[in-house]
Amino acid sequence: MIRRLIILIAFVVLSIISNAQSKISRYQQTDISYLLDSAAKFANSNAILAYNYVEQALELAIQNGDKEDEIRAYSILGEINFYSKQYDLSIENYFKAISLSESLNKPTLAYHSKKWIGVSFKANKDLEKAVFYLNSFLTHSAQNLPNDDIVFIKVHLAETYELKGELKLAEETYKEVLSIEQSRNNNTGILFAQDRLAQINLQRNNAAGAIQYYEKSEQIAQESSDKKSLANALRGKSAALKKQNKPEEELSARQQALDINTELNDVEAQNVDLLELGKIYIEQKEEEKAIPLLKRSIDLSNETKNITQKKEALYTLSKAYERSDVNMALSTYKEYLKVNESINKKREQELLSRLELATSLNRKQQRIDLLEKDKELNDKTIELLLQKQVAHEQFIDNQKKTIYLLIVILVILLISSILILRSAKQKRLANQLLALKSLRSQMNPHFIFNALNSVNSYIAKKDELSANRYLSDFAFLMRSVLENSKHDFIPLTEEIKVIELYIKLEHERFKEKFDYQFIVDEDINTESFLIPPMLIQPYIENAVWHGLRYKEEKGFLHVELKQVDKNLQIQIRDNGIGRNKSQELKTKNQQQTNSTGLKNIEHRLKIINEVHRLGIQINVMDLDLENNSGTVVSILVPMQKKLVY
Repeated sequence: MIRRLIILIAFVVLSIISNAQSKISRYQQTDISYLLDSAAKFANSNAILAYNYVEQALELAIQNGDKEDEIRAYSILGEINFYSKQYDLSIENYFKAISLSESLNKPTLAYHSKKWIGVSFKANKDLEKAVFYLNSFLTHSAQNLPNDDIVFIKVHLAETYELKGELKLAEETYKEVLSIEQSRNNNTGILFAQDRLAQINLQRNNAAGAIQYYEKSEQIAQESSDKKSLANALRGKSAALKKQNKPEEELSARQQALDINTELNDVEAQNVDLLELGKIYIEQKEEEKAIPLLKRSIDLSNETKNITQKKEALYTLSKAYERSDVNMALSTYKEYLKVNESINKKREQELLSRLELATSLNRKQQRIDLLEKDKELNDKTIELLLQKQVAHEQFIDNQKKTIYLLIVILVILLISSILILRSAKQKRLANQLLALKSLRSQMNPHFIFNALNSVNSYIAKKDELSANRYLSDFAFLMRSVLENSKHDFIPLTEEIKVIELYIKLEHERFKEKFDYQFIVDEDINTESFLIPPMLIQPYIENAVWHGLRYKEEKGFLHVELKQVDKNLQIQIRDNGIGRNKSQELKTKNQQQTNSTGLKNIEHRLKIINEVHRLGIQINVMDLDLENNSGTVVSILVPMQKKLVY
């Protein structure tokens, strides 16, 4: 009876747990769909918000092992990157979606990524790959492709051929688009294709061929009472007539376009037509007819706040006044210069905003990359090693691309205007960060050199077992040091691991020279506390190599980390020969090497304190003041939460 009761209770409990897990799974699935739908909604309007949605969705998808939503997340990331003009990251995320779908043997899940990856290559100016992937999409998906997608891909393919200067291939591809649009009686598509074909003819100096296409477009627009398209065809025809040097016909076509756009109350189109008509009259030496048109164009530019159009209209108007009124020409030109300066300032602001957006998105991309790395930790050991290597290579590649992107943007900013250079604070910060990066790169060779001296000692003694063990620990230490050196700050936990291993290695080398004690206050939250990498190690190295190593009797090294009020206090104490005695024993080269290592630390801390406003303090004094022996190094680091990068 009791056994039956126990079995019944166990069954009920398992049912409750299973039902709860099912509800959680359904909730998370709904949550992921909502997050991804929201990300897609804001992909083109608010990249930061869209990235936040994708990051949350990816985390849930990875936790649940939901590969299909993971594919969709990468596809949306690619879309966000594309609209943010980060085309290299767009390509990378589209590739992730495609690769994951192929691993699941469900290629249709990455349909959107396959459709857009060629377009991203085109936007990134990698035209050969753009042609390859656009054609691949047509080839591999031809049987199931809707006409809209075929037209979409062929238009981008034709545009890519144009960019490559292969106008014949571009014309053939646009003709294919025209054929598709004619077969489904899509007047909008027909007019677009004919306009592009006319443009190709103009590029090939075939104005007559261009006019034929524009006249066909005129006819279609008239038959369908599409006045807007009729005006566009007339404007194109006017440009072609200009190529043929037929000013009267050019003027007539442009005037007809203006009349139609006036009837449609299309202010922007009227503005363009007025400006072009003014230019035509100026070319014909009829400035008196051009001036009122150009003034009207300026008025419309003010009305629509189109300063670019206003700039061109002012410049053209100043040319119109040159023959009749020099003072008005000069006055108008001065106004043109003011508008031009305003446009330059606006461009600078846009470039700065784009730079800030790119930096923010790159940080978010790095956090998303971390989610991928967390997922990889759950895979098999061999797969983990391979995936980690690929992720590392991708990380390095992303960093290089980011640097190249920033360099290009900075060059553009410098060329655009000297106004950016007026911000002394930004320039100083950039220089400090570069110096900090340089100093970190200098610390690593200095540390490696000293560590290899220890390895060399074992090799000289022919102690193969100790050398192998030492090399194994040294390799692990170097991996940690190199990884940590990429960052301005690392968790205190990571720094402790490095210090413990370093002291162990040095003690292996100099067992007869010193013993040591390493104490960490248990009250310190080492996971959440951040500290500059390689902050403690140089002082421990200095204590061992320049204090304890030369002591006749066995010395002692004491390293202690404790919390004092709201600060972390690090104390490195040795009873070695002292600084003065050590200085007397050093060669000139040793003095220079030691000085460089410690000066690098001081310089790094000065920059870190100034940039991050931390107030890290270092105090070095003799342990025995009477005999000038022993050394005590005290480092005071203010407690702070994790910084946002």
